[in-house]
Amino acid sequence: MPGSNTEVSFFHPRQDKWSEHFQVDTQSGKIIGITSLGKVTIEYLEMNSASQMAARQLWIRLGLFP
Repeated sequence: MPGSNTEVSFFHPRQDKWSEHFQVDTQSGKIIGITSLGKVTIEYLEMNSASQMAARQLWIRLGLFP
């Protein structure tokens, strides 16, 4: 985690269940980490960058996400 000396794994789609580590704010398109694994994955992969959130907002309006 940022600012600590604790090691945290990244999300592994074949080993981890998405819903156990992430939630989606369907108003903003923001992905929220609900575990340390989810939080560090979001930060490291920049999953809530402006372009990613804009794309998710469009997908939500089109009924393609989540």
